[in-house]
Amino acid sequence: MPPSDSPQQNAPKTAFYSAQAHTCKILCDYLIRKGYEASKLSDVLDLKLDDLDTEEARVNLDRYYALWREAVEYTGKPDLALRLAARNVMEGMGLVGHVFFNCKTLKQALEHYQRYYQLVNQSIEINILERGDEADIQYSVKDGFEYCRYEMEYSLTIAAHRAKRLLQSGLDMRYVAFAHAEPDYPEEYEKMFRCPIKFGQSHSEIAFDAHYLAYKMPRNSPSLYKVLTAHLDRLLSSLGKGASVASKVEAIVSKKISDAELDADYVASRLNMSRNTLYRKLKKEGVAYQDIVDGVRADYAIQHLKSGEYSITELTFILGFSEVSAFSRAFKRWTGQTPNSYVKGDASQG
Repeated sequence: MPPSDSPQQNAPKTAFYSAQAHTCKILCDYLIRKGYEASKLSDVLDLKLDDLDTEEARVNLDRYYALWREAVEYTGKPDLALRLAARNVMEGMGLVGHVFFNCKTLKQALEHYQRYYQLVNQSIEINILERGDEADIQYSVKDGFEYCRYEMEYSLTIAAHRAKRLLQSGLDMRYVAFAHAEPDYPEEYEKMFRCPIKFGQSHSEIAFDAHYLAYKMPRNSPSLYKVLTAHLDRLLSSLGKGASVASKVEAIVSKKISDAELDADYVASRLNMSRNTLYRKLKKEGVAYQDIVDGVRADYAIQHLKSGEYSITELTFILGFSEVSAFSRAFKRWTGQTPNSYVKGDASQG
């Protein structure tokens, strides 16, 4: 089996860059259900599977792409990426996906998708183009990086299906293009996208009528949008240049999320500095300590309310609140809506 049907072979940069862990976790969970040993998955990824559970977890690109190849070989399903994406349209969406759904219009959402895609996969660049009455979402692998066919299949399938889910009238795609050669299962592409498919192109892309760009998002929350974009901006600024103080604080707070106070003195001591020094360094990075705490709690609450893993009552105590009313007030401050409203709105969209 070819490793990637790659237009660019021998790409050493991939070993030093990463992708978010959401898709990797979905793939691992799928393989375990199919009987693959968890310990072997840890060997392939060179990490503990528990490390994939945090919102900000990342996976080395070489290891991640090796997992895709191992999954296809183990299952004997070369079209696995297409099928897995179609089954998990709203799963493992991550913060980038949540920002997308909380923008005012589809155009603004795609602009943010372009900006934050480095957090999804550092080797892929997104460009949003308008050409007359046509709009395109272009996916290009940066020079020197491996082109992984399975990652590209998964990414475009997820994007197309989420857009169709978002637009209640549906999204009529003009065509979908891929940079890799036509595989042995072109009919599966036609089933997934229901539009003309092109292979062997200069880049991968989804093309659709430009009028969709004006579509107004049905459930956008300005407050939630503000919380999420601030958090993603911090992640983006720290990506590839070493962790910022804010990102180190986020990591510590994430592990102590059930502590009611999340004391700044404790966090400062973990970073070998005084509380005043911590506040000063955070101010220099343009963020306040309490904003980080609120951001971590908000992200956790949003993820688990959306997945249905925990009830509102369970989340109240997991996040260190003494009663549901206190959690509800905090959630409304973070997002502009109550937990109940958020859950009902999410259910109506799904």
